[in-house]
Amino acid sequence: MEKSLGKIVDANGLLLDEQVLEQLAFNEKMAELGKLSTGLVHELNSPLSVIVSAAQMILREEQLPDFVKEMVERIGMEAQRLSLFTRSLLSFARSDAGVDSEADVNLVLQEVMDFLRYEARKDSIMVIEEKDFDLPPIAADANKLKQVFINLIMNAFQSMEDGGTLLLKTYAVDGPFVAVELADTGKGIPVGAIDHIFEPFFTTKAANEGTGLGLYITRHIIERLGGKIQVQSVVNEGTTFTLLFPLP
Repeated sequence: MEKSLGKIVDANGLLLDEQVLEQLAFNEKMAELGKLSTGLVHELNSPLSVIVSAAQMILREEQLPDFVKEMVERIGMEAQRLSLFTRSLLSFARSDAGVDSEADVNLVLQEVMDFLRYEARKDSIMVIEEKDFDLPPIAADANKLKQVFINLIMNAFQSMEDGGTLLLKTYAVDGPFVAVELADTGKGIPVGAIDHIFEPFFTTKAANEGTGLGLYITRHIIERLGGKIQVQSVVNEGTTFTLLFPLP
């Protein structure tokens, strides 16, 4: 390859933007990290299962001092929490769903929040969930939906630096569609930026805090499913994303 005025020319003579190449290199690095993480999660699950089982056996013993019982119960609860987290991570890492698969949006949201619950607590964010559990499944790859929800929820968390509230709501609308609403009380999106947030590489974040591809990929996934994404935002009040997924 040869460089030319901020561009890189590949073997076929095509001009490749350096920013695109940097993002491709980053994606490759993250893919390798994902493979390593999957192996690490499998290694963690075995000792976590032993810890949970051991805690349960100890609690069966009679005449345990109260402080010992309380400590062992806490150990068991924390081990179960970590086990749930690792299962959520493995579920997100899998890519074996077919194009004809179905997904329950409520279940997918639950798995995502199991994965991100620590982030919410760490940032003093209250998550309110209002779900219609009578919704039918939609024709979608659950892992693609997880990617969409994680992108949007993490954006919401980052917009609420001093804490706040995130509402996750599911309901049916005429069409027929399944709707998923994510409403935060963050800093909002500037008026001049809201028309550009779905453009590739556009970001309002600091240089090292985002690639500008999250919302672009999110819209791309939703539209490939035949759905729509809508956004409303008021500066210093918050942002609401509404996702509409058509029923089969």
